Amino acid sequence: MAQRYQREIEEILGQAGEEGEGAGSDGSKPPRSPRRVARAPRRRLGRLVRPTPGRLLLAGIVLLILAVVLNALDAPGVRPFFWASVVLFVFAYVAYFTRPRRTVERRWRGQPMDDPQPAGPLSRLWRWITGG
Repeated sequence: MAQRYQREIEEILGQAGEEGEGAGSDGSKPPRSPRRVARAPRRRLGRLVRPTPGRLLLAGIVLLILAVVLNALDAPGVRPFFWASVVLFVFAYVAYFTRPRRTVERRWRGQPMDDPQPAGPLSRLWRWITGG
């Protein structure tokens, strides 16, 4: 999808450059467009540490496996790991359903940017129930 927009932008810039080349009657060069300087992507620590539902679920699974292994070895102190994994599972479940959904349709030149998903039988039933 991004390549399509990049190609469209390059075509527009190319057309603008072609129109500008013949405009100089005194033989001067057309003004050059500024070039984009490629930069290395910056990584932010906050983005890596942000607790997403997937990461919470993964941490819960790791703690649950740890609790099972410690229980098999008859090690004391297994209960805190088990309960911590249960709490992480619950947090992951709640976080998944409370995160905001994108409801605004994004458009470019009057065309929808995302391909619409075909309506399945469950979505049609849900629309029929809700009247939407």
